[in-house]
Amino acid sequence: MQSEAVRLRTKNPHFRETILDHVTRQKFMKHIRCELTTIELGHVEAEIVLREEHQQQLGYAHGGLIATIADVAAGFAGFTLVGPEEHTVTAEIKISYFRPAMGKRLQAIGRVIKPGRKMHFCEAEVWCFGEQERVLVAKATTTMAIIQPKQAS
Repeated sequence: MQSEAVRLRTKNPHFRETILDHVTRQKFMKHIRCELTTIELGHVEAEIVLREEHQQQLGYAHGGLIATIADVAAGFAGFTLVGPEEHTVTAEIKISYFRPAMGKRLQAIGRVIKPGRKMHFCEAEVWCFGEQERVLVAKATTTMAIIQPKQAS
């Protein structure tokens, strides 16, 4: 049985600019030095150049860092579909770790699997790049809730 293609539509034709604006206000992303390298409809890629402060006690990239970059890529992939006044927030994330991440950088590739009116179902693969190889270290599935922030009274 072939999987049917997911038809994606955005409510915000300026989603790239909106996302880049939001990233400038994401202090945690700046703190961990996470950058978005690709922003397309339903598809976002993020990267982190690994540094000593990203390591856990055995020298591997910390699992929380891996979960974070997966969440960022999947969340912004879902965000490409929402309206200019809407946002996405993580309602659920499940991550499977396949092997330790030791290398020079992490890359997360996030995509929308099934868009919805109130929630988008997304996924992200996390890859670690070493000297000459690229290794899949984790995969996450997420549910991104679509919200409209309350107006200040």
